[in-house]
Amino acid sequence: MHDQKHFSDISSKVHRLELIYEQLSRNYPTFDQTDDPWMTNGLSSTPFRCLVSVCLSTMTITPRAVKACVPLFERVSNFEELLALDDEALRTIIKPVAHYNRKTTNLKIMCQQILQDFGGRIPDTHQDLMKLQGVGRKVADIMMNFIFHEDTIAVDTHVLRVLNRLDIVHTSVAEAAADQINGITPAHYKRHAHEWLIQHGMQACTARRPRCGACCISELCSYR
Repeated sequence: MHDQKHFSDISSKVHRLELIYEQLSRNYPTFDQTDDPWMTNGLSSTPFRCLVSVCLSTMTITPRAVKACVPLFERVSNFEELLALDDEALRTIIKPVAHYNRKTTNLKIMCQQILQDFGGRIPDTHQDLMKLQGVGRKVADIMMNFIFHEDTIAVDTHVLRVLNRLDIVHTSVAEAAADQINGITPAHYKRHAHEWLIQHGMQACTARRPRCGACCISELCSYR
């Protein structure tokens, strides 16, 4: 009986999630359809740029990440050039991002790993990506989804907040939320789910003063 109720609860959540995705997809474009500075400045235009940009963007708002990445990519275009760049020069360029000292060290170690352990190619599995210095679950998920075309949902603070408020997940741990949402999201929504959820979290379901009155999925949400 307990198993039947559990299955029913999951089935109901999946159905509601499908309705949520359907509404979000009608109200938000995919990243490649926007004039977002991340896209217009080519931060994900190559696998190299995508990995470096996403690593630099952790704990950092997009405008500051762009401010660091644009001049960096004017200087380097591959892991060899990034590794050869003087540490102090790299540190100065990426100073707009949070924890730039640590990220300078992480990037140099990551470059060495890719060149020495992976033949100069970015690893294309979750397991190997997360062996790289400075690469956690979110960065790995983004790379798998947007570069290696393995549909998966990356969970950052915006996505985590939205999913908890929607009563889809019940955790403050992004990795646990990623496991849960990837486990119940229908396959045909996984490709763009991260894009819709993060835009909703940034534009409507904000941390402070969420715009519930203007929310396109308010009828599917019990937060207010």
